[in-house]
Amino acid sequence: MSGSPDVGRSILLLGAAVALLAPASPALAQSGGTPVPGPGDPCPAGYPGDDTDREPVARWMARAAALREVPQELPVMAGLAESGLRNLNTRGNPFAGFFSMHRSLNKGVYRGFPRDPELQLLWFLDTAVIVRQREIAEGDEEFGSDSDGYGLWIADIERPAPENRTGYQPYFDDADALLTESCRPSDQVADETPPALRVSAAGRQRDTVVISARCPREACMVAAQAEPRRRVRAAPAVAVEDDAVTLTLPARARRSVKLVVTITAVDVAGNATRKEKRVTLLR
Repeated sequence: MSGSPDVGRSILLLGAAVALLAPASPALAQSGGTPVPGPGDPCPAGYPGDDTDREPVARWMARAAALREVPQELPVMAGLAESGLRNLNTRGNPFAGFFSMHRSLNKGVYRGFPRDPELQLLWFLDTAVIVRQREIAEGDEEFGSDSDGYGLWIADIERPAPENRTGYQPYFDDADALLTESCRPSDQVADETPPALRVSAAGRQRDTVVISARCPREACMVAAQAEPRRRVRAAPAVAVEDDAVTLTLPARARRSVKLVVTITAVDVAGNATRKEKRVTLLR
């Protein structure tokens, strides 16, 4: 497959895309410095250049994704769809780079991205990690585990017009063909340790369930749902850095009810920890 589909944009959605990054700083989302390739690493650690073939670019993206515990095909699929895997930077175009980033993102840690592919890839992977944390914390326990869902994961990163959300998945086979072997560094150990989670809540509360949550050892994202769900609203995912955050679940019904509240914390590698609290909500 060649070329790029018309993955439409809505300027209205750009604010949401920027806001998506707000809960967690890039420094917290990263898993550390980029290791130097060893003798058993077939993929480049640094950007191979604008004039190189697509295969080295795809391998560079895949290696960086593997270091963040993100599927190696994900950035390659996005790059193929958005730019034909080219570092585009056309004067007058509000979008630039491999992933068609809007120039409003040219600030802070991503300042200079139109001329710096490393920053473009950093933005994509930062956002991919945040999306995964949010979706798992809010109840999609299997998010990202099936390659058939990679396209919608990318859509949550790129934020195209609603009718174009399915435009990324067809690029999976093309991305897979460019990655003839794994780009995971030979000495990388997968992070499979769930985050520590501390929660507290009063056993009897009125009108709104209030939960305090924190991850004492690392940055995480937390959310909460309660059963029966029809009686209270869920608490959306929020980022946790150093201090505890407060999750609120407002009542839906007018009668008192006994609830089982599940609080989920997700780290940057996608590992989750869940805890339950039993709360009587008085009305």
